[in-house]
Amino acid sequence: KLESIDFKKEIKMKIDILSDLHFDNYFYNKYSKDDVINFYSQIIDFNNCGDVLVIAGDLGHNNHQNIKILKILKEFYKNIVCVLGNHDYYLNGKENKSLFKGSFERVSNMRELINKEDNIYCLNGDIIEINGVKFGGCDGWYNDGFLRVNYPKAYFPRKSNNAMWQNCTPDSKFVVGIENFDDIFEIEKPKIERVYKECDVMITHINPINPSAKKEYLNPKYQNNQSSTFFCFDGEDYLKNGSMKYWIFGHNHDVIEYKEHNVKCICNPLGYYNESGNGQWIKIKQIGI
Repeated sequence: KLESIDFKKEIKMKIDILSDLHFDNYFYNKYSKDDVINFYSQIIDFNNCGDVLVIAGDLGHNNHQNIKILKILKEFYKNIVCVLGNHDYYLNGKENKSLFKGSFERVSNMRELINKEDNIYCLNGDIIEINGVKFGGCDGWYNDGFLRVNYPKAYFPRKSNNAMWQNCTPDSKFVVGIENFDDIFEIEKPKIERVYKECDVMITHINPINPSAKKEYLNPKYQNNQSSTFFCFDGEDYLKNGSMKYWIFGHNHDVIEYKEHNVKCICNPLGYYNESGNGQWIKIKQIGI
């Protein structure tokens, strides 16, 4: 039964949630600031924006375009907090290949461009506190948790996992500087462990699903697909023992919400233009905290 709540007293802030914006999938060749605003006005109520916009990764393939559009969105938000996704590591196209020696150099440049802007933050195993609410996060990555739990009698050596990875996702082709599907998970894991006990809102690009019991939170057509291991990691210990009340993620181009160990996990992706109806089918997710 709903109780009467004085929201002016109870809510510290409103948080708007999006992921997988894929800017270059929507804006290419010549486009103006007005084009960007008109497009996102389909998705965001600019007259009722939250205090913080959280973007859970996959900005796009071009760093200069990414920061340009983030700065336009910042005109409507007091703060933007983001992490980077697998596509933000991609070294594709002549420009990226001429500017950067590898994916990690591109990622470092993207973080630098973001963090030098006022009130736009790219988390990397750290915490930013805004009006008493602590946002922690990092890019995150996938591991073999889904396979180990859901196929306990099978043997999945790294060599076979890598072969499946190379066949199932472009990450193996466009993330330059790694050899194995879970190399970045090993880099990101200590970053999660630095912040998960200290934040109110946790942000990663990858779903921290408990693969032993909650694969139903994946799209039904992928629940029994071994390639789902490249869309989640086993984050049960973090969900169970962390301080966060919300865990915001992306990567899955499906709207997903579930509650595990009293943590509300939310994915609200834009995805590609054909998945979003060129922005018409997607709406911002707003929560009060």
